[in-house]
Amino acid sequence: MSVATQLGLGDPESDVLGVARSRWPGWVSAHPVLGVVGDLLELPAWLRQAERDDADAVLLALAELSSPEGGDDVVATGALAWVLLPGVSLLASRMFTLSPRIDQMLAAALWMEARTFRWQRGHRVAANILMNARKAVMRDLGVGAAADPTWARTFPVAPSETIWEAMSAEPSEPAETSAQQELAELLDWACVGGVITDEDRSLLVDVAQAADRQQTLRSGRGHAGLLGNGVSAEVAGRRGVAAITVRRRTSRAIRALRDARGVTAAKVPA
Repeated sequence: MSVATQLGLGDPESDVLGVARSRWPGWVSAHPVLGVVGDLLELPAWLRQAERDDADAVLLALAELSSPEGGDDVVATGALAWVLLPGVSLLASRMFTLSPRIDQMLAAALWMEARTFRWQRGHRVAANILMNARKAVMRDLGVGAAADPTWARTFPVAPSETIWEAMSAEPSEPAETSAQQELAELLDWACVGGVITDEDRSLLVDVAQAADRQQTLRSGRGHAGLLGNGVSAEVAGRRGVAAITVRRRTSRAIRALRDARGVTAAKVPA
């Protein structure tokens, strides 16, 4: 069963989407930015070809309508979740091995994130909602860096068990997240949210690995060695392109990550 089916959004003529379509003119009146289309069903196609900032403004208006601190309209929550279905479906396809209930879990997480997105300070609506949904599911499953390290190490013990007498009163330190995990989560977030493409992701990983092998920590460019001449030459040789092409595409992808999450290049793990 798909995420769309779990949410009752698989059919454009469903109750939620039908009501959303009838409310669209009123929403446009309250939020003129939504007037880019005359019907909700036209919105996914418009979003695919819109400029990033324009698309973000439209999604932010839907998030405000959805939020209990804004319009408090659960029908708008359904509309926002519906336009994000392609992204969450991609997540489901990548996470299906984690649980036989992954569609159900992602559907619940998507609805919650769409309902509670902080539109007052929000930006990159699609990317943040989708990756917050992913993190919520990973946390619930106890998988990866998103898992709560305390609950991940918790097991039930009856109050009468003698183990309580031997338990140390000192709390244990949570496990640290590795640089590789942080990088993987950042790039997954960026791909799902449309910040970078899968091809950009592959290139960044390739460049980071080359920089790590060459131990190029300083390049005079403020990019932690990722734009070093030696790194670009190595990656370009494997990919059959010019080194300047590698540097240009790497720089563009890093700028996109900076804009989306405020990540400085010096903090991108190699």
